[in-house]
Amino acid sequence: MTGCRVTRKQRVLFLCRDNAALSILAEALLRELDGLHFDAFSAGLEPADRVHSAAMGELRHGFSSLDLLNPKSWLEFTSEWAPQMDFVVTLCDESAAVDMRAFHGAPKLHRWMLTPSAYGAAGAIENAFWQILKRVEDFIMAERRPWPSSLKLPAVTSYASDACDFLLSGQ
Repeated sequence: MTGCRVTRKQRVLFLCRDNAALSILAEALLRELDGLHFDAFSAGLEPADRVHSAAMGELRHGFSSLDLLNPKSWLEFTSEWAPQMDFVVTLCDESAAVDMRAFHGAPKLHRWMLTPSAYGAAGAIENAFWQILKRVEDFIMAERRPWPSSLKLPAVTSYASDACDFLLSGQ
């Protein structure tokens, strides 16, 4: 490639207490909605043994990366070999108290406080899913970096009768 600088994906870590539902939902949603621009991770202060079944139920239809979802400790993201995060998003009061100096670099902190319906009541995971979906969409709109201006893609002005011919012609 000549003259084209590719920008790396921005890394986002979602934190909550147990990394079993809220942060898992946020990780999966960001990965699914804009995995082209963001690498999504999640972790907890006191990670659960497994992902909450209701969270997996919300994600089961149409999500391609469910096998990547598992509770992890936030300390995995503070070790010397951990990737540098661009953003850390906290989803509860406990995770908001984490000392941001523990992370490499200087990630931007976002604090997402969900309405009480997302915590502990019947239907809480479903309510949390919709709240987090809205937050993730807003996050993408606010934080996604534009593609480098030197990247010029050819404009397609008309429909090619055979897409393979179009691709093979080098246009």
